[in-house]
Amino acid sequence: MLFLSEDRKSETERLKMKKTFLILTGIILITMGFLLMNPASGDASSQNSADTADESLINTLNTLLQNSVEISNQIEEKKHARKIAFSEQEKAYLSSEISQLSAKLEKLETDFESVALGIDMNAFHAKPQKKFVWKDEVHKLIDPLITTLKRITARPRQIEMLRNEIGRYEEQLEIARAALENLATLLPKMGSSERRLEKRLLAVTDAWWEKERQISDQLAVSRFQLDELSKERQSIWESSQNIIRSFFRSRGRNLILSVLAFGLVFAGLRYSYRLLYKFSQIHKAGERNIYVRVMDVLYHLLTIVGAAGAMLSVLYVSGDWMLLSCAIIFLLGMSWTAKEGLPLYWRQVQLMLNLGTVRENERIVYLGIPWKVASLSFFTTLENPALTTGVFRVPLKEMIGLNSRPCKDNEPWFPSERGDWVILSDRTRGRVVSQTPEMVQLVLRGGSKKTYTTLDFLSLTPLNISESFRLKIIFGLAYDHQAIITGKIPEKLGAALRQGLRAAGYGKELIQAKVEIEAAGASSIDLAIIADFSGEVAALYNALKRLIQKLTIEACTQNKWEIPFAQLVIRNADSE
Repeated sequence: MLFLSEDRKSETERLKMKKTFLILTGIILITMGFLLMNPASGDASSQNSADTADESLINTLNTLLQNSVEISNQIEEKKHARKIAFSEQEKAYLSSEISQLSAKLEKLETDFESVALGIDMNAFHAKPQKKFVWKDEVHKLIDPLITTLKRITARPRQIEMLRNEIGRYEEQLEIARAALENLATLLPKMGSSERRLEKRLLAVTDAWWEKERQISDQLAVSRFQLDELSKERQSIWESSQNIIRSFFRSRGRNLILSVLAFGLVFAGLRYSYRLLYKFSQIHKAGERNIYVRVMDVLYHLLTIVGAAGAMLSVLYVSGDWMLLSCAIIFLLGMSWTAKEGLPLYWRQVQLMLNLGTVRENERIVYLGIPWKVASLSFFTTLENPALTTGVFRVPLKEMIGLNSRPCKDNEPWFPSERGDWVILSDRTRGRVVSQTPEMVQLVLRGGSKKTYTTLDFLSLTPLNISESFRLKIIFGLAYDHQAIITGKIPEKLGAALRQGLRAAGYGKELIQAKVEIEAAGASSIDLAIIADFSGEVAALYNALKRLIQKLTIEACTQNKWEIPFAQLVIRNADSE
């Protein structure tokens, strides 16, 4: 019934997880649909602003057309003057002016089309580059990314360009007006004998009046274009919504499909590998041989290559060169990084093939604790049967630089087991209630608990008394009993100890009890009282020690054996 209830609970949890996943998926799909189907909220405002700007647009187009006609007439006049010019210097000067006027005319025509059509003619008339160098082959991979970034930032860059043009035109306009003021100041000073100079200055004045008018017209056009771009500016929410909508219509969809292709191929191949590992007879044959390990390494490699190929194939079929370029650059960067760590990868491959310094089913010391290498793969599985949850999973690279050795079945994996009584070098005595790879916890007499990290516990050289232990007590008797202390006293004292321990209820746990001569001291002859007990009474370690001392004193009292005490003798040198 307990198993059935646990199965029902797990089934309920799975159903809750499925419902949560479906709800989250529905929210994501509804959000994407809203972003895709929600019409642009700025259409009405754009239409109103376009209606109010019709008059300004027509005036700007008329100005551009009039300027174009005037510059065309000036070009024809310059060409005619160049034909009748006498000197080569004058012809060269006229040719230079014709070139400048032609450039201005071309720019006016471009501005006219740009204002009339409402598009950026610079991008339309851009000519492809025909001359290539070897670096361009590398640049081809990042060109789609740069082009996308330029298109995203086209509006701010165009606004900044117009602001720079307005600033430049305003500066030129100030210079032209200052020049005209200087000429206006200079002309009244001309006398009747300076008609020729006056005529030349009048011609220069007319030319500069024309320049001032052209600069004013260009300044008006730039300001109009800047005003139009400023009117079309959207709020942050509208811009974000348009960006998200555009992203999910094109590149977002391609990105999601490519990531799904990578995940599905990777998961499918990994699942197939697990099925193969579960039902394959060669994998069930116990220890894997070198051929099986080579197949496993190749399978892992092909899994990564196949998943990456599926992702690139989706991007290639969809024709999304920007994302494809980003993916190729990312893979090239990973390949270049992997090249630097090639020796490290080769050592990991050796470990996976079971040809390195660490091998499966052998004993290894990792983080100060002995482990059995259960499996070597991308993540190495280490086991210690003496520890609670004694399964440790570590990356394969952590095994580099370590060494393993064959182990026998009777080798201990830890100095204690759960429930054992131990005595540490810091004189702590307690029962082990928990030992994990991280910490060991002891329960002392009285119920208090003491916790050590596993490495600290091992460094205290624990003495395990759970199977059996020995108590050794040194007891001294006076030299008055020297005649019988080597034979009669040890026999009688040993018999009294055994009888007293049996009477106290420790007869079954007592393995042996004997008394031997330890040493001849300064004021007494010391006896070594040795008692061995089974681990069943390990919890009474100190109580048994006190009981043995009690029984020894009682035996000395009954047999009138003198127990000496330390004496301090003071001698006077004068009396000697």
